[in-house]
Amino acid sequence: MNVLGDLYLRAGNNAKALEQYTRVADHQFAEGFFPKSAALYKKALKLQPDDEHILMQLAEIGERQGKFVDAKHFLKQVAKQRQARGELRGAAECVLRLGSVPEADLESKIAAVQAAQQLGDGFRAVELLKEAAQLLEKQNKRNEALQLLAEAAEIDPFDSELRVRLAREFLAIGQPTRARAYLSFDTAGDDAELLLALATLEFADGREEDARVAMSRMLALAPDREPDIARLAESLMETSRVEPAFACVDAITDAALLQGDAARAAVVLQTFIQRAPHIPALAKLVDISVEAGLADRVRDTQAQLVDAYLESSRGDDARILAELLVRAEPESEQHAERLRRAVMLAGAADPEAALAQIRSEIAGTPSVAALSSDALDVDAAIAELEGGGVTATPDAPASLEDEIDSIDIAEIDLSTALSGLTTTSSTAAVPVSDDVLAADEPDIEGVFAQMRAKSAREQQASTALTQYDEGVRLIAEGLDREAIAALEAAARVPVMRFRAATRLGRLLIDRGDLNEGIEWLERAAEAPAPSPEEGYDLLYELAGALEAQGESARALAVLMELDAEADGYRDVRTRIMHLTRVQQVENPRS
Repeated sequence: MNVLGDLYLRAGNNAKALEQYTRVADHQFAEGFFPKSAALYKKALKLQPDDEHILMQLAEIGERQGKFVDAKHFLKQVAKQRQARGELRGAAECVLRLGSVPEADLESKIAAVQAAQQLGDGFRAVELLKEAAQLLEKQNKRNEALQLLAEAAEIDPFDSELRVRLAREFLAIGQPTRARAYLSFDTAGDDAELLLALATLEFADGREEDARVAMSRMLALAPDREPDIARLAESLMETSRVEPAFACVDAITDAALLQGDAARAAVVLQTFIQRAPHIPALAKLVDISVEAGLADRVRDTQAQLVDAYLESSRGDDARILAELLVRAEPESEQHAERLRRAVMLAGAADPEAALAQIRSEIAGTPSVAALSSDALDVDAAIAELEGGGVTATPDAPASLEDEIDSIDIAEIDLSTALSGLTTTSSTAAVPVSDDVLAADEPDIEGVFAQMRAKSAREQQASTALTQYDEGVRLIAEGLDREAIAALEAAARVPVMRFRAATRLGRLLIDRGDLNEGIEWLERAAEAPAPSPEEGYDLLYELAGALEAQGESARALAVLMELDAEADGYRDVRTRIMHLTRVQQVENPRS
């Protein structure tokens, strides 16, 4: 065939000669005899210099033999020819192949990236950008390399490995703001360094709850990094950012409590409070001191908390604690003054009457202010009350029934409460008719009914809080079954439903029980959240659990609801885009 081709060439029949040379070259190429086939292709190329089949075969041989200069030469020629003919897609294919050659230079790879995007091959574009970045790193052009990697992350926002790399790289060169674009809970994973950086950046963005989550995860993974959190808190305090600083302290105290070191948690809080009388910090210190049996610290901290409430004009909160202080130390004038201020701040007209009533209750007698000696014959009142007795009304308010599932309210016999009254008076008693007593009784009974209802609510809330704390403790000890029972009991009380159901849902999901875990998270979502941020966190977790269960449609609905309520929350928009694509794949008709 080769000789025949030579004869055709001598006879001036170039087309026939080209056909023979090409046929034998293709045969040699198929058999793997690349040097022979290359010689024949070049022989044919002299007859037809723009033959694309021959040019592409020669480029292929160059790649296989490692003669990349030859391969690039032939590919460039084909690309120019196709571009001249207006075959843009064909030209892009050549440019992409040219940039994929192992020894392709930076310019060729960048051109190949554009060609890959033109062809709709985003994955190949990302790989080429990574290769180009590697070339720049070899030339010590780190910033330019990072820019190319950033472009790759824009093309493929779901390349978690690339996003982790970018976050690390930008943090390493001291550009945390740029790192923020790639740093999230997913990319941080279990890396303590990235979690610390994430917490710092979340604080900078004003997302304190997310920062708190990042710090808690970091301390759980690396308890020895606590000094880093302390330094972060110090830097925040120096800029008068008390709330974020407390979030750091709160994470440290929670970690200490999980380790069973309540005394150290109390010391950390006390140190923080000395610099800033922060209400949540004081409240937490009170709780820790009570639970840890630190009696010497409880009373002083309660007093500080009352003062902080008064300073913040929170009269109702201040009054509750001030009453406890007065009951504990009825002779303390400082506590009495705190109660007077709290009562006035809460809107009551007579703080002295409130103080006198509490002190008289402690002494075992009702307040004189409660029974006016000018209008009531005490002896007659006692006789009337002892004759019939006053009991609680059988019908509790509807709101009380909604809050308390089952509470037995003991009747109060006022004759017992009033039995200690003295009837001696320097003036004649004014007789009181039955009608007057009858008119007064409902008011007295209403007061005691309200007291009983309030006491019942407080008791129920206190019990639920104890059950919740017990559940958290049992989880830390690895007693999951007991923890589940305690959290289920706490979740029955409305005031604790959100926190208990949330914690229970997380526990069940961690144990691999997605179905039941999701049910508890949904119950938590139906209850009022203590703060908007905690509600957002719950919806975010619920969406993640639903997605893990394969319920992408429900997960998408939850994320869209969260996006509507909290614009720009975490990576919600990115996840919505991802799940939307999943839905399109699963339901192409929709």
